Amino acid sequence: MKKILITIGRQYGSGGRAIGERLGELLQIPCYDRELIQMSSEKSGIEEGILALHDERTSSASMFKVKGQTGNHGTPIVDTLFLAQSQVIQELAEKGSCIFIGRCADYVLQDDEALFSVFISAPEKNRIARIMERNHMSADDAEMAVRKVDKQRRTYYDFYTDKSWGEAGSYMLAVDSSLFGIQGTAELLKEVICAYQKEEAALDGKNS
Repeated sequence: MKKILITIGRQYGSGGRAIGERLGELLQIPCYDRELIQMSSEKSGIEEGILALHDERTSSASMFKVKGQTGNHGTPIVDTLFLAQSQVIQELAEKGSCIFIGRCADYVLQDDEALFSVFISAPEKNRIARIMERNHMSADDAEMAVRKVDKQRRTYYDFYTDKSWGEAGSYMLAVDSSLFGIQGTAELLKEVICAYQKEEAALDGKNS
């Protein structure tokens, strides 16, 4: 299989992470999600737990002071995390095919010819039901969580990129996971990606 860099944006509760992990198993390539926080911690020198609190969020109130820096100026920790994660994503992408969940990876890798960007959505009622079951929440709490996390992800993506989170035009493919389920969506993505690569290879052959 030719090198492929799959990025998955996702609504909260749509199963995007589970789909990415299953797709990685089907394609036999690594899938990176929360591992990016640990790798970013190692790169930035900031404690992993602190970075996790600010993952895929924007907040000008939280500042990180670089060691040895003088004065009252500092770098917002969210910016430090975004830059560290972007570097980690680029380094992993250079090594070979892989899947990235969130973190504006489609924007970070936008100039890479191997990029295939996907957005996973699902009706709100389905996502609420999934969060209720997974996190053992009440319907009201799950609804609040879905809307809160989606808002955070939208704000984060729109802040760091020149695109709009969740809009079809921002991605190469948008899929409603409620139509096929986790396994079915992963299998669909595998078929689409394989077909896409065959078409790209055919075009390259014609143009060579």
